[in-house]
Amino acid sequence: MRAKCALLFLALGPAGFAATEPPEPVCADAIVAQALAYSLRLKSAEQDVRAAAASLAQAGAQGLPTVSAEARAAHYEGLKETALSPTMIIPEIPDRYGAVIGVSQPLYTGGRVSSLKQAAALQSDAARQALAGTESDVVLEALSSYWSWSRAFFALRALRASVDRMEAHARDMKNMNEAGLATDNDRLSTEVLLERTRLQRTEAERNEALARAKLDFLTGASLPSNAAADEAAASPAADPAPESVLLEMAATNRPEVRAAALEARSAAKAVRAARAGYGPELALSARYEQARPNTLIFPPEDEWQDDAFVGVVASWALFDSGLTRGRVLEARARAEQADLRRRQAEDRVALEVRQARVALANAGERAVVAGRARDSAALNLQSATDLWQNGLARHADVLDAHAQLTDAEFALVSARADAVVARAALDHAVGILAAPKP
Repeated sequence: MRAKCALLFLALGPAGFAATEPPEPVCADAIVAQALAYSLRLKSAEQDVRAAAASLAQAGAQGLPTVSAEARAAHYEGLKETALSPTMIIPEIPDRYGAVIGVSQPLYTGGRVSSLKQAAALQSDAARQALAGTESDVVLEALSSYWSWSRAFFALRALRASVDRMEAHARDMKNMNEAGLATDNDRLSTEVLLERTRLQRTEAERNEALARAKLDFLTGASLPSNAAADEAAASPAADPAPESVLLEMAATNRPEVRAAALEARSAAKAVRAARAGYGPELALSARYEQARPNTLIFPPEDEWQDDAFVGVVASWALFDSGLTRGRVLEARARAEQADLRRRQAEDRVALEVRQARVALANAGERAVVAGRARDSAALNLQSATDLWQNGLARHADVLDAHAQLTDAEFALVSARADAVVARAALDHAVGILAAPKP
């Protein structure tokens, strides 16, 4: 049923559902799948992954050969022919042309290139982990919103049933009042409770509309007016695993923790890359030139001549006015900042695990108690009605029983939905909440 429902929702997409026949219930998996397909936050994280992969390619390219080409053409005025000796004359050549092609291969960079490659690789891995974390966040948000809608949907259904029940009771009270079997106060109090229940129904309709709007926002699709949510199933009180086990799972599985650790390692590699600026660099260089005239040939002649060069070029910035020192200090500060973010992520995840564990235990117990309270309220209404009809109870007791049943039904729907959301929140906290499989 879930797979069928998910396929129905995704096939219709933003255009909505066909209204020619009643749609099947909209499943939680369908909402999650559509939210993942539509999420702009997830698409942004995917672009981060692509950008990190491009940065990794750039870092790798810095250690590979580079080929460059240059062409020039110039015209000079004011040149004169110069005789260095009777047999050596430098001619006047006002038009000059040249073309150069060169190849350069870094041989030694003091670890700058290798460190940049390692830092970029770690950052790329961190981006993928961040993407996984964002996906898990979107799944949790979609599930929470779905079960909020489910809570509102079934609370509205319960309140509609309560209104129907109260309307039937109000009609009976009106007939009994007209027959002299009930007082005006009994009739009036019944009508007041009916109006209160109708007001609760109206508020529930608005809440259900807001819950639908949140799902529309997350999925980019509009739910049909007759869509039906799944009802949170009754389940025994949750007994979460020990806190130490959950914390260990979170430390291993949470993408945010792994991403922060990778970013800290990447920042440390960036420090090493910055420190390489203090040392020399070596590069293998080769070049071939065609020029007219060729200034490397003396005396110059007004004709095309070529030359070639192969050698090792060494460079060392002996003084750069503190530029390298500033880069190193900045890289160290970024590395310390990344390590602080790692520690902050670990602390935040540990807190989330503890909070989610307690919330699940509380929600499970509330759901069990709410189920018993609802059954008790239904029996209480039946008993109060029987006693009142036999003259053994006040009519006010019947009205109180109606109100208690309405409240108990609403509390049961809320408690069961809260328990489902609490389970999803704990799965998210320990890093095992995943998107539904198609």
